[in-house]
Amino acid sequence: MSRSDIASLLIACGLRASFPLGIAWAVTRLLSRSSAATRHFTWACAMSIAALLPVMTITSPHWSVSTPAPLARLVSPTHIQAVPTTPSGVATAERIGPDSTVRLNNRRPVGFTLWEIATWIWITGAAGVFCYVLMGHLAAWRLYRTTQRMQKPWIEEAERLVPELRMNRGLYLLESAHVSVPFVLYLWRPIIVMPEAATEWPWARIRAVLLHELAHIKRNDVHIQTLAQMACAAYWFNPLVWFAANQLRVECERACDDSVLMGGTSRADYATHLYEIARACSAPASAPFAIGLAVHRSQLEQRLVAILNPRTPRLSATVLGRVMVALPVLFVTLAAGAIQITARAIEVPQAKTRPEPTEANGVGSVPSEEFHWSAVMREHQTVEVRIARGSIRVLPSEDDAVRVDAHTDDPHKRRIQAVATPSGMKFCSVLTTVHGALNACEASEETSHDQDHLSRTDVVLHVPAGMHVAGSTLSGDITAEHPGADIDMATIDGNITLQLATEEGANFSGNVIDGSIDSDFPLEDNTPPLPPGVKRASNAARIVHAMLGTGGPRLAAVVVNGNIRLLRR
Repeated sequence: MSRSDIASLLIACGLRASFPLGIAWAVTRLLSRSSAATRHFTWACAMSIAALLPVMTITSPHWSVSTPAPLARLVSPTHIQAVPTTPSGVATAERIGPDSTVRLNNRRPVGFTLWEIATWIWITGAAGVFCYVLMGHLAAWRLYRTTQRMQKPWIEEAERLVPELRMNRGLYLLESAHVSVPFVLYLWRPIIVMPEAATEWPWARIRAVLLHELAHIKRNDVHIQTLAQMACAAYWFNPLVWFAANQLRVECERACDDSVLMGGTSRADYATHLYEIARACSAPASAPFAIGLAVHRSQLEQRLVAILNPRTPRLSATVLGRVMVALPVLFVTLAAGAIQITARAIEVPQAKTRPEPTEANGVGSVPSEEFHWSAVMREHQTVEVRIARGSIRVLPSEDDAVRVDAHTDDPHKRRIQAVATPSGMKFCSVLTTVHGALNACEASEETSHDQDHLSRTDVVLHVPAGMHVAGSTLSGDITAEHPGADIDMATIDGNITLQLATEEGANFSGNVIDGSIDSDFPLEDNTPPLPPGVKRASNAARIVHAMLGTGGPRLAAVVVNGNIRLLRR
């Protein structure tokens, strides 16, 4: 998966993340009188789904919904704006791909496309947020190196709190002179860091602090906050993600406050302890790694009000309540992420000439002999050409655009049809009669059905390096000059000529039946040997291979009743 594909996936998931987060906001408004633990679980569920959307998008099935034709022409993201053209007009697309937006206009792409600019903007923002998070974790590691194991007489009483909370983890307490509030670090195990001033605290305050921090550990708040940080880094452009991360942090602290009060601490005493710790705090522990008792002073007043309010619900979320909250969020998110609205089959309109109106014929249009098409395509995509009778010529592109120029000598019988395929674009010479088309240009991987006719179509491809070109003709010659793209060509009753400069390399393989292979390079004959005593027929198949220079693009040629020429030019 290329960098552009990853960026497009994360940008799309960042927009889809609005579904679970929006549902979480609505649910928490409806449950405003419920406990903080329930609201925290709602936000945690939505944020987890948002963070895992890229994996869910790749692995989950998709339901494609085709829009009606009139609606597709108006609002479909794959709507094509046809432009009146002259015989020399060129249709240009800014981006071509099976899942990308196609927009045609009458100019060639210059510089960066809008999608490339958006990709670089996303990369810059994601890198900035990720660096901020990384700096926080590096600060956590530096802080850990300044800590030391606590040796206090109340350690044994503190260790009794672990089984009371039904936790299967041991208590790991450290102290540091560089912190002023208690908080939890998670390096290889959960660690509670206490300030040195805690030696002066009464046991009631220490107990309340440990209950708060152990509640963070029991609820796995450090992991949930890390997941929220990943979502903020990937979806930094979505303000709802930042709002959800803030609400997750707020409800997390309130839920731990409720856990302390449910442990037997009185509301007045706990509010006093919280206020005294916040007042002694020299600087708020606002680093992204900190899960602490008093993180933001701006939230302290609301926490104190909730602590002192006797009517505030404090029970933790039940299993049934969690299921009732999680299922709607998960179901709506999966449904919204799986549905993909697509327009009907994309077909690039063929260029048409429009003669000047005259008194004799009025205003009208006639089929054109010329076809011109241009697009910027992603690397490693395939440009496929299939014609019945005529020639194919492949030339290196002067820029990043793929250009297709075709000429037919009987526009009333032959026309060029272009369709998007899962791997790129396909161009076919379609034979038409009064009864309709005699062959079709299929968007699937299946081979299109070509019908031979006396009319002839000649195609010239300008392809940049890194692409893949596939082509076939029932009767005609194929030429590739200095190719930088992979080439797969086949012809019947024709010749294939591949021209390379002296300094150019390639990986060549050829297969010819009833013909010859001429090469300016040494070839390795891979034709299977015949049994002893059997003479090879003059028209028997011959298979050859050659590694030219240091290698390069893959060139494959198949000819029946013709010649393969590998030339140095």
